This record gives sequence, structure tokens and C-alpha cells, in this order.
Amino acid sequence: MLVLFMTLSLAACIEQSKPSIETESVVEKPVWPASPLPTRIAWQGEIRDFRGFRRHESFWQRLAGLIVGQRQTGLVKPYGIYADDNGHLFVVDTGARRLYLLDSNDESYKIIPENDKTPFLSPIDVTGDGVETVFITDSKKVGIFRYNLKDDLLVEFPTVSLQRPTGIAYHRKDKLLYVVDTLAHQVVVFELDGRERFRFGERGVGPGQFNFPTAIAVSDCGMVVVTDALNGRIQIFASDGSFELEVGRPGDTSGTFAKPKGVALDSDCNIYVCDALFDAVQVFDRGGRLLMSFGDSGSRPGQFWMPTGIFVDRQDNVYVADSYNQRVQIFRYMK
Repeated sequence: MLVLFMTLSLAACIEQSKPSIETESVVEKPVWPASPLPTRIAWQGEIRDFRGFRRHESFWQRLAGLIVGQRQTGLVKPYGIYADDNGHLFVVDTGARRLYLLDSNDESYKIIPENDKTPFLSPIDVTGDGVETVFITDSKKVGIFRYNLKDDLLVEFPTVSLQRPTGIAYHRKDKLLYVVDTLAHQVVVFELDGRERFRFGERGVGPGQFNFPTAIAVSDCGMVVVTDALNGRIQIFASDGSFELEVGRPGDTSGTFAKPKGVALDSDCNIYVCDALFDAVQVFDRGGRLLMSFGDSGSRPGQFWMPTGIFVDRQDNVYVADSYNQRVQIFRYMK
């Protein structure tokens, strides 16, 4: 999957970017930290639009395309991102109010929903069970949508107890959905039939309290990491919601946060946090120690303009929604 995404990314650079940027992005792929230190993060490519992907569409959609012409599909404001175990990459485009599915198996892409009557008002984040079902939060619709790849069916998830759902993550072992409710200053945990299992958190500045939390990540072993946005920190919990550790504080130096956004975990349980004001991703170990950061402000490879969502797949490919640059950048964690 990664090879395909890289190939398409370079093609997009050639067609869209200035020659100097394109040459540098191909010849000198940025790595972190800089030589002579061992590489830990390597830039792999980017996705701006879906040239090179064949669109999955019905006969009537193809006919309409022939009559009125095909619209060029590109990202408007990518936000949430998720990659499953079967070569599928899902991108929530808040600006377009769409979910995009990129399938590396047959080099195709799909717009969800396919028609112009989108049920989304403000889709934010996406997660999945790793197989055939994904879940999408919508902060303005105040709900969650469920999409099944096998049935190609998008339906509303039956929850009634949320105020503003934003971040979402799936616990594979326990088969539970963890949803950040920003206005309630809580994390709400659901079973897959929509029944609420439990919730944790309240408004405040103390351990286990939140001030407008936004994003969440859950590891296979049950480590839960939450972006506590207006407290300028992230917090780590056990899978039952019991508090374990807080990391960072508001600030403008390494290890602090100015505008923390998306959060993700790699196979070593290192924690990745996007900071939309720093235009960088900071990486901490599971004990909260700062390991490194990568990225800076700009539009070149490895630079960001308002990074928001982030996801690390099971092969340690790191996907970052570079929102204002209207692209997804792909990196690799090198052990």
C-alpha cells in the first residue's frame, strides 16, 4: 500500500509543485534526526488528490460523468485519518464534508457518500475495527456514523448521550469505541451496538480532568492517550479510564504544547502529537519523555501548515493530515 501511495504522491508533486520543490522532494527525502544520528522518521510521500486512482462508481455515475464531465477530486481540509489492515486508507475531509476511501489493492478510490446529499455536517475523525467497518464522528450532527465496506452502507450509529463528539479510537481486544466528547469534557466508551459502557473525565485542570479534549488514541494493549487541548497537555489512561500520567504543559518550547491536535501510537507505544501552532509533530515515549520532533512551517516535504489528524498503522507508517496544505503526508517510523 505504501509503495502505491508514494508513487502517486510523487506524480502529484511533479504536476502541482514548483520544479525546485519537486526535485528536492524526489532526490532528498527529509529524515529526522539529521545525519549522522540514526534515522528514526523518514518522509515517504504525500497525497494531494487522487490522480492515479480509478474511481469506484456505478454505471449511472459514470454516465453522468460523461454527460457533465468528471470533477477533479482533491482534498479541501483533511482532518481525521485511519488505515486498516487490508490496504485501505480513509481520510475525513471536513472541508468537503466527505469520507474518502483509497484502496491500494485495485488502485481505486471511493467518495462516501457517492452522491451530493451528504449526511455529514462536520465530520471530524475516523477509526475502524481493522477489517470491514469504520466509524466517523460528526461534531455538528452530534453523532457517529458507521460505514461497512462489505455492504457499502453508511448509517448513523445509535448514540444519544453525546454533546460534541470529536476524536474516536477503537480498542481491538475489548471491541470498544472510545469517543471524545469535547463539550462534556469526557471520554465516552461504547459497545459496538451503541450501548454506553462507561465514561471518564470532568472539567478541570487536575489529573484525569479535561478542558476541551479533542483527540484520542488506543493501543492494542489498552493504553489510552487523550489530547487535553486547552490544558496544553496529553493524558494517559488505562483502558478502564483510570488515570496514569500527564505529559507536557502549555508553552512554546520542545516538550510543551501550544495547540495540540491529533495523537497516535506506534508499535513501540511511542506517542505522536500534532501541534497546529508549532506546525510539527512531537514524539514521546510511553513514560512521557520527549524523544524528538519533526516538521516545521511550510509546504515542502516534511513541512506542515496546521497539522491535525495523525495515525500510525501496524507497519509503522505515519499518516499526517496536513490540513491547510490540503494534503496527507506519509512518514515511516524506523526502529
